[in-house]
Order: sequence, then structure tokens, then C-alpha cells
Amino acid sequence: MRKISPGQGWCYLLAVMLWVAVFQPCVRAQTVLKFSPKVMEVLNSPPLELKDDDTELVRLKKQRFNAALNEAKARFDLYKRGLTKLPDMIEVGQRLFTAEVDLYDKPEDRARVLQRHLDIYNEAEGNLERHVKEGLATQADLEQLRYDKATLEIELLNTKNSISPQQPTPQQPAPQPSPP
Repeated sequence: MRKISPGQGWCYLLAVMLWVAVFQPCVRAQTVLKFSPKVMEVLNSPPLELKDDDTELVRLKKQRFNAALNEAKARFDLYKRGLTKLPDMIEVGQRLFTAEVDLYDKPEDRARVLQRHLDIYNEAEGNLERHVKEGLATQADLEQLRYDKATLEIELLNTKNSISPQQPTPQQPAPQPSPP
């Protein structure tokens, strides 16, 4: 067995560090998942404009939405560089969608936004299923997305039910007096 001198040890260590620095980003870049067009549309959307005539509540809701949007953009940048994981992206997406729905008071508007979010989830789910089959994402990531999608579907159904006119419940016949 050949003995390595201290000077050679540093050379080997330097070579390994150089290899990691040069090739590791390439390896990470290859495993970054491609996001669906609807998800990219959300990530590329501009922040909401704060207006002078906004009420304090509207201003706060817009600020919260903008913070979630900016976080999503920042996390996406980290994700592309291999510095964060897919569950972080799913989590910030959920916050962003919740903040957007909360911008609307009318059930009809909320239902429209929720339906758009559901369309995004459906597209993202199909995309993520392909990535799981290719070994690029985990089943756990897919199940988290499915959980969030089901939560969204429940919210959409509840919102739609609040829009539709309430059906009168059938009246129970009045109890008949019993004979003496």
C-alpha cells in the first residue's frame, strides 16, 4: 500500500472539492423538475398594486398576497439552483392560493378563483405523476399535492353550495292528535 504524503493529501482533497464544485451543480440541475405552464404563469405574474383608496383590510390582504407571491418566486429560484425541495414549493403555493382567494368577498368571485386553482392543481398533479414514474419526484410529494388539491375541492364545493339558492326542506306533516 502506497503512503500519501501530506502535500499529496491536499492535492487529492483539492481535486475532490474542485470536482464537487464543478459537477455537483450540473447533477442538481438535471433533477430540477419542469413545472407546468399554468404554474409558471402564476410564478410570472406581477404583484398587486396597492392603491390610495384601498381600505386598510384590502391593503393588508394585497400585502399578504404580494409577500406570498414574492416568496414563491424566491423559492422557485432556490429550487432551480437545487437549494430547496419540491415540498417547499408546494407549501408556498398553498399559501399563495389561500391569500389570493381571500382577496375576494363575493362567493362567485371566490368560486372562479378556486376553480382556476383547481385547474392548476390538476395540471400539476399530472406533471408530478410523470416525474414520480421517472424517479424525479417522490410519492410523498405527490400525496402532499393530492391532499392540498382535495382541500381545495372541498372549499370550492362549499363555496358553490353557498352560491346556489337554498332548497327548501320538505315540511314534516303536523302530528295528528291521537284518539282518546
